[in-house]
Amino acid sequence: MVDMTRREVVNGFAGAAITAGAATASAANADDLPGRQPTATPSMSIRRYGITDSAGGNPIISLATVHERLVYLCGVTADPARLGDIKDQTKQVLERIDRLLGAAGTTKSNLLTVQVWLTNMSHFQEHNSMWNEWVDPKNPPARACLHSPQLWQPKMLVEIMAVAAK
Repeated sequence: MVDMTRREVVNGFAGAAITAGAATASAANADDLPGRQPTATPSMSIRRYGITDSAGGNPIISLATVHERLVYLCGVTADPARLGDIKDQTKQVLERIDRLLGAAGTTKSNLLTVQVWLTNMSHFQEHNSMWNEWVDPKNPPARACLHSPQLWQPKMLVEIMAVAAK
C-alpha cells in the first residue's frame, strides 16, 4: 500500500509514489456473506493507487482505483502551493491526470467520462483552451462542466474527476 498525505499528493509527489507501488485489495463478494451459498464467481479484484492518510483531518481516499477494465480517478486539483490562474491550474490538473492514468495502466485516449468543477464559470473559455490542447481529439470523453462555489482549498479554481478504460 502506498501511504501518502494529502499534502504530498497535492504537492506533486503523487506520480512518483504511485509509480513506486500499489496495493491490491479484495472486496467482499456474495460468497463471503453469511447465509449465502458459494458460487463459482471469483473474488472481485480491486487495485488502489496512492491511498492517502488522515493527517491534518484530510479524508482517506485512493487517488485511482482500478476494477476490472475501468480506472476511476479521484477529484484532481492543482498544487495549493503553486496556485496560478485558471490556465496554470488546469495544466497542473491535466498533468496529474496523465500521471495517475499512467500509473493505473492507461492513457487519456481511453477516458470515458470526465466531470469538471469550476469555481467561476467565467473561466470556462480559458479552462477549455487548455483542455482542448490536452485531450485526444480523436477519442474525447463525455464531459460535464459544473459550477462549484468552493473547492477544498481557497483560491483553487478547477477540479477534475475521470473514469477511463484500460
